[in-house]
Amino acid sequence: MILIAVGLTTAVIVGIPVLMYAIDTLSATSQLEIATEFAERVHNSTALVDTEETSEVLTQINVPVGVTITAEGTTLTISLEQGGLIVQTWSVTYNHTISLTAPQQTGPHTMRITIVDGSIRVSFSVLE
Repeated sequence: MILIAVGLTTAVIVGIPVLMYAIDTLSATSQLEIATEFAERVHNSTALVDTEETSEVLTQINVPVGVTITAEGTTLTISLEQGGLIVQTWSVTYNHTISLTAPQQTGPHTMRITIVDGSIRVSFSVLE
């Protein structure tokens, strides 16, 4: 009886942290996948305007948790931060300078990408 109790106690003491780590790892993986899809949509849409295949892209998009967007010159960078560390960065340099109005929060947004006076304007507006 004591062996069963010791075995169950050991299983609980060891098993729960391992299970929590596995859940945490799966959560981080799905956050990375969601952020990757987001970055691909933003960069693909920006490329359409940059190459002048279209003059404007207007779409609804969900800004994931931990994602930040920055622009410097002709480079648009999207980063995913988890646990205080940047775990992934998607950076693309375009032919035109980028003017950015970055999202200030996560959740559903309207993303508008246009080209005005030789500059690509990327803006996010919260959907309410």
